[in-house]
Amino acid sequence: MPSTSLLIAAPPVPPAAPSTGRALAFVYAGYLFRYVYLLILIPFYGRVLGAQEYGRVLAAMSLYQMVWMLTEYGFPLAGARDIAAAGNDTRRVGALYAQQMNARWLMAVPGLLLGVVGTLASPLLRETPLFGLLATANGLMAAFNLGWFYQGRLRFGTSVVFELIGFAINLPLILLSVHGPGDGARVLGALLASTIICTLAAHAYALRGIERVRAGWRESLALVRSSTALFAHKGVTLMMASSSTYLLSLFAPAAQVGWYGAAERLAAVGLSLMQPANHVLVGTVASRIGARETRSQAYSLMRVSLLLMTAFGVLLLAGTWLLARPMVPLILGPEFMPTVPMLYVLALTFPLAAFGQVTSTYVLIPLRRDTLVSLSSLFGALATLVAILVLAPLAGGLGVAWARCAGSVLLAAVLLAILVKQGLLQRIFR
Repeated sequence: MPSTSLLIAAPPVPPAAPSTGRALAFVYAGYLFRYVYLLILIPFYGRVLGAQEYGRVLAAMSLYQMVWMLTEYGFPLAGARDIAAAGNDTRRVGALYAQQMNARWLMAVPGLLLGVVGTLASPLLRETPLFGLLATANGLMAAFNLGWFYQGRLRFGTSVVFELIGFAINLPLILLSVHGPGDGARVLGALLASTIICTLAAHAYALRGIERVRAGWRESLALVRSSTALFAHKGVTLMMASSSTYLLSLFAPAAQVGWYGAAERLAAVGLSLMQPANHVLVGTVASRIGARETRSQAYSLMRVSLLLMTAFGVLLLAGTWLLARPMVPLILGPEFMPTVPMLYVLALTFPLAAFGQVTSTYVLIPLRRDTLVSLSSLFGALATLVAILVLAPLAGGLGVAWARCAGSVLLAAVLLAILVKQGLLQRIFR
């Protein structure tokens, strides 16, 4: 694995698009390390921290992800799409980079406010405010990551390398510093340290391959406005998914939050198996749909993605139902047996999430149907939020899991209706 100094010293060359299959294979190979990392840390947290302290950590991580999603708004999707369209025009790429950074500074203000209010509102975080402070700092820093930039430049491996460097810093820090139930804050501190180092390195490397252009605040405000539809799609959806553990912390004791949070983390490992495809397919579909001679290839890629990703979601569902009961207590310890029924319910969302990812991110967004995507995502997110607020006080973590499942069903139904009404389903499978 190359060192950070070597990465910074070698300026990027203009992007050359690799084959989609080769790029996907490389990104998935890189993400194998991510899954190994998670499979080490999830049982470590469960057994060393225990359900109560793990619940506090997970509530803080949920707040951290909410701050992250709000601060980066809809900028990553817009940035990857626009930079892919800019091609080798380094001045245009530099202008887009500067505009994106200014827009994030603008959104850091509401992100900070969300972190403060979220810390004060949750009983678990209010009694240990250091958790909320570290969660907010993590979220603000993570919003400045450059994964979107390298996706747009079709340099898929570069973002994976920076993530691997983060894991290499983060993992030993956690394993060496966390020794018992009182060390939850050290987990968040280690995450913050690795995020700062990798984000600064990624920016230094990116700036060596583009022209430095100053972006006015007016242009950045325009980006905030134009990205609102994309935020309503991706950001609100992710915030709702990330906020479920935090929302449960408003009503349930720490152990209950720990049980549900463990189920959500294990489900997230399954869902994350579908995420590396975003690194390749978002930029690839956007670049092919923009040129008349490659448009048919873009629709063919949409068709293959829709079939394969949905089938993969079904396989994940079957595997979870088969393995959850014997594996969860083995991985996390017998204290986490209540996690199993919650994980069964969350697994129902796997094929629905796969269908939604392809439909919105690989079909509607490249075709610039941003408003339709945002409205459908808002509908699904609000339905999920209402269901969580109703079911969490009644059934705890299991109620939250069923609320997540209901929201996923509604969103998938709406997206399917959009494909049919817009004539896109017929076009994709023609």
